[in-house]
Amino acid sequence: MATEPDLAGLNLDFSKARTVWEFLQDDSFVRGLMGPVGSGKSYGSAAEVMLRAVKQKPSPRDGIRYSRFAIIRNSYPMLRTTTIKTWQELFPENIWGPMHWSPPITHHIKLPSREGAAGIDCEVIFLALDQPKDVRKLLSLELTGAWINEARELPKAIIDGLTHRVGRYPVQSDGGPTWRGIWADTNPMDDDHWWHRLAEGGESPGGTFSWKFFRQPAGVFEVEPEDLPIDPEFNGFTLSAGKWWQTNPNAENLNNLPAGYYDQLVGGKSLDWIRCYARGEYTYVQEGKPITPEYDDEMMCVDGLQYDPALPLQIGLDFGLTPAAVFGQRTGSGQWRIIHELVTFDMGLERFGNQLKAEIETLYPGAEVSIWGDPAGMQRDAIYEVTAFDHLKTLGLMARPTATNDWKSRREAMAAPMLRFVDKKPGLLIAKTCHRTRKSLAGGYHFSRVAMGAGQERFRDVPNKNEHSHVGDAYGYLVLGGGEHKRMTRRPMGNGRPVVAAMDFDVFAE
Repeated sequence: MATEPDLAGLNLDFSKARTVWEFLQDDSFVRGLMGPVGSGKSYGSAAEVMLRAVKQKPSPRDGIRYSRFAIIRNSYPMLRTTTIKTWQELFPENIWGPMHWSPPITHHIKLPSREGAAGIDCEVIFLALDQPKDVRKLLSLELTGAWINEARELPKAIIDGLTHRVGRYPVQSDGGPTWRGIWADTNPMDDDHWWHRLAEGGESPGGTFSWKFFRQPAGVFEVEPEDLPIDPEFNGFTLSAGKWWQTNPNAENLNNLPAGYYDQLVGGKSLDWIRCYARGEYTYVQEGKPITPEYDDEMMCVDGLQYDPALPLQIGLDFGLTPAAVFGQRTGSGQWRIIHELVTFDMGLERFGNQLKAEIETLYPGAEVSIWGDPAGMQRDAIYEVTAFDHLKTLGLMARPTATNDWKSRREAMAAPMLRFVDKKPGLLIAKTCHRTRKSLAGGYHFSRVAMGAGQERFRDVPNKNEHSHVGDAYGYLVLGGGEHKRMTRRPMGNGRPVVAAMDFDVFAE
C-alpha cells in the first residue's frame, strides 16, 4: 500500500550547500546555477518544483494549490537515465503517485487538504528539447515555471521560447500564478557558450524580469609541490594530470557524498576534465580523437597578431549552410599567421558572400587577396546551374578551388605548419581572437569514438561533422591552397595527378 506523501519527508538539507540555498531563495525570472559534479545542483533544482508548488496561493474555487511545471533535458535517453532518476529519488512513485510513461512523460502529484492546510495539484511534464526548432513543442504549454537540467546542452532559443509560456497557469479563476519563472542547472561549458556570455559578459536582462546566475565553489583545489606533506597520497592528496589536488573543504554537498568522492573523481583524468567537472571552471573538454593532435594552443596562440600589408591576404572557405572563412598570411619563410575568422550558422552562400566581401573591404582595404575553396564547389547547382565559385564571382569574390580535397592530403596540409619552426617560432601562429579556429584545431574537430567493448577503443574513419568542423575545413583549404600542397608534392608521388573527390566527405559522415 502506498505511503501517504509528506512534504516534511523530503528531508531537504542544504546546510552544506549555501549557493544552492541562495539560489532557491531567489525570485529572479530566470536563474542559473553552475558548479562541479556532485555539488547538489540537480537535487536542489528538482526540489524547487515542490517548493514553488507549496507557495502557490490556494484557488478561491476549491482551496487547492494548482501548478504546472516543465522539466527539460536535451534528449529522451538523458531525460530518463539522469533527470528522471534524480526526480524519482526525491519523489518516488510509491509515495507520490505513479508516473505516466507515454511521451510526454508526466508526474501528476495530488495531495488532499488536511488539518487546515490547502491541498496541492502539481503537474510535472518531462520534455526533451535540443534544437531551436523544438521550440514549437512549447507553443501549446501553459506553465507556472520550468526547470532546464544541464543547460549547457541546450540552445538559448529554448529558454527564449519558455519565457512566454511560464506564468500562464493556473488560470485567473483559480487565483493565477503566485510566481512564475525559469531555473537552470549545469556543469561548466566553454567560454563561447551563451551561458558564459550572459553570466560573465553582463548581457543579462535587468529590471523586473531579471536574470541571475549563481556559481558554486570548486570541488578540489590545486596544491603546489612545496606545500605537500610527506607521503601526500596518504594525507588526502591526489596526483592527476601532472598536478596535486585536494578536496576543497568549502565544496558544497560534501555531507551527501561518499568519503573521498573528489579524490577518486580526479584520478586518471585530463587537466581540462578536472578543471571542468571537479573545479567547475569554464573549460572546453576535448572529445574523441583530434584531427590535428599536433596543434598546441599554448605555444601557437598569439595575442595581438596583426595583418601585415606587405604580405598577400589568403582566405580559406568552406561552403554549405554553415559556411566559414579563415583569413591568413604566409611569410616567405613558410610561417602561417591566422589573423581573422568568419564563422556563420544557417546562412546561404549569397548572404555569406556579401558578409565576407564587407569584412575584406572594411578590415583589409587594398589587400592582395587570394581565396581558396573546396573543389566540390565546382559542381553546378541542380536548380540554378551555377557553381559556388561562379556565384561568388557575381559578388566580386574571385575564389579558386584547391588542387584536391582528398582528406588525407588536407589533413597533412593542416598539420604541416604545426610541425616546423621558422626563425625559432612555430610555423603556425593564430591570433587569440580566432576562438573557433583554435577550438577546432584543439580537438573540437575530431574523430568520434566507436564503442567496442572489452576495454578497446576505436575511432571513426571520417571526422565528426559538428559546429567545429566547418571552420576546421576552411583552415584546411587555406593552407592547402596557399602553399602547403606545393610543398607536399615537390617530390612526385604515384602518377603525380591531383586527387579531387566529387564532393566533400559530409555525406559519408554519420
